[in-house]
Amino acid sequence: MDLKPVSSLPWKFILPAAMILINAAFLAPLLWGSGSLYTWHSLKERRSELSQEVDDLNRKRSALSREIRLLKADPAYVEKIIRNRLNYVKKNEILYIFDIGTKKSAWEESDKNVRAE
Repeated sequence: MDLKPVSSLPWKFILPAAMILINAAFLAPLLWGSGSLYTWHSLKERRSELSQEVDDLNRKRSALSREIRLLKADPAYVEKIIRNRLNYVKKNEILYIFDIGTKKSAWEESDKNVRAE
């Protein structure tokens, strides 16, 4: 017959239960706390978004720097910008401006305005 001391039997259950509780205490903040894996993952995504935004801003900055250099040094570029943005024309030129966004003709628009009055 196998006789075991009565006092050693509860330790077989208490020690593993204590180890499980200690592990759960250490794992809970890792999963749900402020330094959790979820927070780390969301911060990693935010970092990649901000990195992409920085890259976009750097490309925009370099394009604007190039445009500034052209505006300072190239009279032909300055003329092109003035003609396109301000609708300036040279002597003996006629400027036609088409509004591509509308599908109605000018006659239909004027007819609509007359009816509204």
